[in-house]
Amino acid sequence: MNKKTIIFWLIYTAILIFLYILSATDLIIKENEAKVYSVSILMDGISGENLENMKKGMDEAAYEYNVDMSFPALADNITMEKKLEIAREEIMAGAKAIIIGNRWNREIAEEIRKDNPEIPVLIAGNVEAEKGKASVSLNYGNIVKLLSENIRAAESVNNDICIIAEDFLDEDNFAKKLKLKLKAMGYKLNLAEGEGPKLEKQLKAFNKKQTVFITLDKESTVRLVKYIDDNNLHNKIYAVGTTDYLLGKLEDDEITGMIAWNEYDMGYFMVEKLLKMLMDKSGQGKDEIEVFYITAEDLKNEDYIKRLYPISG
Repeated sequence: MNKKTIIFWLIYTAILIFLYILSATDLIIKENEAKVYSVSILMDGISGENLENMKKGMDEAAYEYNVDMSFPALADNITMEKKLEIAREEIMAGAKAIIIGNRWNREIAEEIRKDNPEIPVLIAGNVEAEKGKASVSLNYGNIVKLLSENIRAAESVNNDICIIAEDFLDEDNFAKKLKLKLKAMGYKLNLAEGEGPKLEKQLKAFNKKQTVFITLDKESTVRLVKYIDDNNLHNKIYAVGTTDYLLGKLEDDEITGMIAWNEYDMGYFMVEKLLKMLMDKSGQGKDEIEVFYITAEDLKNEDYIKRLYPISG
């Protein structure tokens, strides 16, 4: 074998070794690893039907933006100290940002910000956002307007109105504004709250047909619909919030009117907004999600169908 042949085979072998190393390892060219953003969702009820569509939107945003979402198990009616303990455990486990919602109120967010100022916190729900603080809330002013206008158009002021909620802890905000608006229109108002026997005992005082019910949360709507069905009553119900089950009751005329919103878009937007806060500190301030009023007739409208029954995510 002559000298040129030997040199050729040495170069050829070296090229093969180089190509093998290049394809099998990152010693020469290291691939850019996608950055994963860890976000903890402290929001009770996220796994059930009540927030199913919002969860779909959150999942879609998490997929697109490479977000690793954590949903710690949350018990009902736990103390503020326990809530803070769970939040701190999530941060210790690697959460770089937190979404707080439902019963997880502004006081919890402030404690997290005080202890961990580097952790972006987004509040979701019925809140009066502080200046410069991030939140995503429904347009509750519009909910009051839509409910009161549609009730005034359909119901006599001689009809009593009973407002039902799991609790009235947010009375300084949405519930209080709704009561003031309806009272100004001349309606006599009653309140009922809770669940189980406690709620049913209150409802027995309103069995007369002319009582009109307004439910402020999905859980209360489900309880009221069942109570009216079980007792063969025919009261009108105006509800805030949708699920597939409640939309079916609307279609069957067991619910007269309903306040709804695009929960899928809300979930997507929450994750997107929090990621902006995490990456470049933008996304601060309060954002409101638009709401709309629907009846059984509107469920035939293709635009409403797309917003109420999202299939992607």
